[in-house]
Amino acid sequence: MAKSPRFEIQELFMAKKGKTGWENCFMGTIKRETDADGTPIVRGKIKVLDGFIYAQAANQYVLGERLDDMVLMILDKGLHDVAGVTTKIFDTDFFLN
Repeated sequence: MAKSPRFEIQELFMAKKGKTGWENCFMGTIKRETDADGTPIVRGKIKVLDGFIYAQAANQYVLGERLDDMVLMILDKGLHDVAGVTTKIFDTDFFLN
């Protein structure tokens, strides 16, 4: 059995709303991996307000654009203001937005 590392190094990443100041910047982490075909991918997870946004891309530049767009949609477009469609699984509501 392989011994697991005692610590894991993660990169910090920032998403922001447009060209505004630091009050609309959110920090998170990215992980660099490879898919089943051996192609490099980058996954990002950033906490925005009371939730998290996740994105995946081929490189950190595209990932940054996607995360920035999601921050804009949450803060300006009200992406999570309406719960939308839900489904009940084991007596728990899951939101499908």
